[in-house]
Amino acid sequence: MSFFFDTGKIEADKDTAFLDAVVSMSSNDSVFVGASALRNSDVFAAISIIANDLASNRILVPKSSVLEKQLNDRPNGQMSGRDFKYALAAQMLLSGNSFALIQDDGFQFIPNSQMTVQQDDVTGELTYTYTPNGQRSRQIAPDSILHFKCFTQDGATGISPLYALQDEVLLQKKGNNLLKGFFDSPSRNVLQVHKTDLSSEAKSNIRNKFEQANTGALSTVILDDSMDLKGLTVDEGLLKAINANEFSTQKIASCFGLPQSMLNVEEVHSSMTQANSQYLQSTIYKYMDCFTSELAFKLGKQVIYDDSRLRVNKQQNIDNVIELTKAGVYTADEAKNLLGGKAI
Repeated sequence: MSFFFDTGKIEADKDTAFLDAVVSMSSNDSVFVGASALRNSDVFAAISIIANDLASNRILVPKSSVLEKQLNDRPNGQMSGRDFKYALAAQMLLSGNSFALIQDDGFQFIPNSQMTVQQDDVTGELTYTYTPNGQRSRQIAPDSILHFKCFTQDGATGISPLYALQDEVLLQKKGNNLLKGFFDSPSRNVLQVHKTDLSSEAKSNIRNKFEQANTGALSTVILDDSMDLKGLTVDEGLLKAINANEFSTQKIASCFGLPQSMLNVEEVHSSMTQANSQYLQSTIYKYMDCFTSELAFKLGKQVIYDDSRLRVNKQQNIDNVIELTKAGVYTADEAKNLLGGKAI
């Protein structure tokens, strides 16, 4: 059973080569996800937030400094450690799966378009076939491939959060298109000519001559007694509702596991500190585990993420020092030193 395959029903995104993300479920349902999904600002923001944190924080391998350096600093001769981790994270979030080839001197990122994975219906064993652009295909042993999945039903194939967001993203796109159409053509008019026997050709000629005569934002409209001009407008209430609608943004945040405030949706009963705590506990740690569990399984090493940079809350540290100073735990000079020499 193949869950990544080339058929006439699945095509690469022709608009741009970024990421080459293709997803196919093991059922008859197939999902196309590519760079077009990144044209949605909320999807782009969600993926950027998570991928940045996965890429900018170090992966620690306590008993192998060489492996740790390969993962974080120089995985191969073409990519930095940050770019390598970012590409893996972005690909995983977009398509549900991302791949890297384990080599003696590091790791090679593999676009999904170059990887075919087959699962035996009886034994459940996986077969990875790697086809570099313009080169012959070759099979890769499963223990030589890092296969990252953010959501899986069977442990073998991953599913992107975008799979659950097709309706919401489409709804948001239609609303944005309506707004765009309104601002692109703010003035729509009906020119009524008081004649009952106008042919289609005559109507077309009148419209063309009228538009030519009245082209320009400041042009003056001149009518005779045989014509009436009426403007067509879009319901302002509908436009306001579309502009203020946060339903799709909330659903996108929910599917990626992000606090809504991170996508600029105001949360009435949540502070910034609570939102950051929620992000750490409910979001980024789970995505970090997608990386560390696969690395530990395939590399046979203890692997953990260094989350110290994420846990730093500067304002909370300042508040704590101030409170402890008020309580007499720190002197004023000690507090200034702890705060970098700044006065309380």
